[in-house]
Amino acid sequence: MDRYCNKKVIEICAVKLHILSCTIIIKTVYRSPTVNIAYILNNLKAALNQLYNNTVDIILCGDLNINYFNDNQNNQAINSLLTSYSLYSTIDFPTRIHNISHNMIDNIFINKFKNESYSVYSLINGLSVHNAQVLSLSTIILPNNRNEYYSYRKISKHSLNEFQISLNHEVWENVFSNNDNNTNTIFNYVLNTFRRKF
Repeated sequence: MDRYCNKKVIEICAVKLHILSCTIIIKTVYRSPTVNIAYILNNLKAALNQLYNNTVDIILCGDLNINYFNDNQNNQAINSLLTSYSLYSTIDFPTRIHNISHNMIDNIFINKFKNESYSVYSLINGLSVHNAQVLSLSTIILPNNRNEYYSYRKISKHSLNEFQISLNHEVWENVFSNNDNNTNTIFNYVLNTFRRKF
């Protein structure tokens, strides 16, 4: 999907899952709110053309930065394009709640004819003003593998001490040296540092 991406303009990635007798492609899209919709539609169409055929089930999700609560030309254009690939919106609740504004700018699109039994709900994760959306497809049956392997991080007193020492050696002055003093920027810096060290 790299060829259809333009950093901070449109970002697309996809994963293909082979589950028993079905193939599912989960494609995520981010669209910058300041970018012309025609540019996004062209790239999204090209990306869908590369993957679309009758033997795969496509799930398209992401932050399109188009408020679906307002009936406007942008969401009509996206809906028109996605309908031609049998993809329909499943979200009907706010996905971004900030102060007094409630927007539905994140969405999940599926083929509702192939997936008649589905449910979606909002998941407040506390990491962003965007709430997560969870899609459950009851028509997909997962194999029951008896040999399952798990990878996990061993957390012990020693590893926690190492983690704390690593955080202590971080130069935290960089957090506040940014002239922007934007709360989101500061939070993201701290969170990214925490994750990297962990």
